[in-house]
Amino acid sequence: MKFSSVTSKLTLLDTIQVKKFSNVNTGDVILAEVLSKNTAYPYLEQTDGELSLLEIGDKIIGAFGARQALRGFVGYSPKKININSQLSLLNMGGVIGCCIDSAVGLGIPPQVKYLGTVVDDQGIVNINRSTLPHTSTILGSRQIILILGTCMNVGKTSNATQMIRAATKSGFKVGAAKIAGVAAIKDLESFKKAGAIDVKSFLDCGLPSTVDAENLAPVVKNIINALKGDLLIIELGDGIMGHYKVETVLTDKEIISNVTAIVVCAADLAAAYGAKQYLGEFGIKIDIFSGPATDNISGSQYIEEKWGIPAINGVKFPDHLFELFQSVWSHRHD
Repeated sequence: MKFSSVTSKLTLLDTIQVKKFSNVNTGDVILAEVLSKNTAYPYLEQTDGELSLLEIGDKIIGAFGARQALRGFVGYSPKKININSQLSLLNMGGVIGCCIDSAVGLGIPPQVKYLGTVVDDQGIVNINRSTLPHTSTILGSRQIILILGTCMNVGKTSNATQMIRAATKSGFKVGAAKIAGVAAIKDLESFKKAGAIDVKSFLDCGLPSTVDAENLAPVVKNIINALKGDLLIIELGDGIMGHYKVETVLTDKEIISNVTAIVVCAADLAAAYGAKQYLGEFGIKIDIFSGPATDNISGSQYIEEKWGIPAINGVKFPDHLFELFQSVWSHRHD
């Protein structure tokens, strides 16, 4: 039996009990059997972050959830299923649901058969059993770097990781988080390896995916308050537009007022322009551009000359990127 990382906040034993239900809820932990494989998604991420190659017949422990990946699978968390229903493994973290579409070239996600919902003496096991304390407001005052992207796969995690490394080298104790997306812990593991003293994600608030959240702002506040560190580096997964509720963070005045600097990773110059315009509608000023639009001086020079916004590729020049953040911070405290 393979335990997926979406259940990493729970303590589950190999001797789990399961019971079949027709009515199910987002976050319910389930046992499923792998029916097919997909070469683009061959692995299951386990609770320790290790990747396990999926084989037909494997029994896996996952959780119901949704995904709306522009360059991946699209699926929803079911409310009602038939016994032995065929479902889809929507991501490597073990989020399971009903697939309705996929990006060109990906094909059908790994198919799984529902074998039952995990139960114990408290009833149905749901990942929301392990959640951070709820807080209604941000407590204290710390420097916060918020890293956004114009879509998935534009370097948000790479930039966050490099900034953690540079900040740690500069003597900061960094707390890092990923606060939008679909459940997996590989990015958090990258943050740890880069030097973060504490890492958290929406999984700490009982969400298999932020598609399943009505409002992400309370989740962000809970995580900010729970994170250790004198500098917080926070990545909002997916893009500034989409289904992962990022806009509920961008429109929360308390969160934005506590952010020291906003870094936007843009796919190209058109995306950079769109981000500038879109965030401007919320009264949000971009402090630094990074991502593929800054892969060389063709893009970074255009951004800086056209809009007067610093543009630096954080993967190529992490120390320079962190120096820019420190400049932003010092100017705001002059």
